[in-house]
Amino acid sequence: MLRLLMIGGLMALLTGSAWAVTPVQRYFQDLQALRADFIQRVYDERSQVVQSSSGQMLMRRPGQFRWDYQTPAKQTIVADGERLWAYDVDLEQVTVRKLDTALSSTPLALLSGAAPIEETFAVSEVQNRDGLDWYELTPKEPQPEFLLLRVAFKGKALVSLELEDRFGQRTRLDFQKLERNPKLDPALLKFTPPPGVDVVGDAG
Repeated sequence: MLRLLMIGGLMALLTGSAWAVTPVQRYFQDLQALRADFIQRVYDERSQVVQSSSGQMLMRRPGQFRWDYQTPAKQTIVADGERLWAYDVDLEQVTVRKLDTALSSTPLALLSGAAPIEETFAVSEVQNRDGLDWYELTPKEPQPEFLLLRVAFKGKALVSLELEDRFGQRTRLDFQKLERNPKLDPALLKFTPPPGVDVVGDAG
């Protein structure tokens, strides 16, 4: 479920006796929905690309999202607010889990709104790289799946997310045609397994 670890939560920095509201916190505080195309790349410890994929994503708070991977293989991942569905088209198999279990202690909370943002991550000072403003989000409690999450903005626009694990591997999402708080068709954030596919897990 490496793909599911790409998106996470954060915590504001404490400055003196007041909370410092970073652009990261401000962006996600007001966020209700997203729609975007994306390119996802996985880098090894030598910063070589070992995997690349692309598709479209939708997100609506709280706890609803849809990721349609188109290349190199078709896969659909849907969170409907209660369960997380992962449909592998080539395998004709659907895996389903309860959403709270699937999202627990993962960076998915940042976009889905399924975990308290302010209790999960600490935010670094801004760092400029490649013309983007990057923030490092370090989990408040050590996590086995990842070491830290990086979030990049161009101006006020979210453009990239980058996850680094404890083995030096990085997974990066670059967003294109991103729409903030669009109106979304509720039917797209529900999932019904196609006839004839195997369903593994608790479909309830």
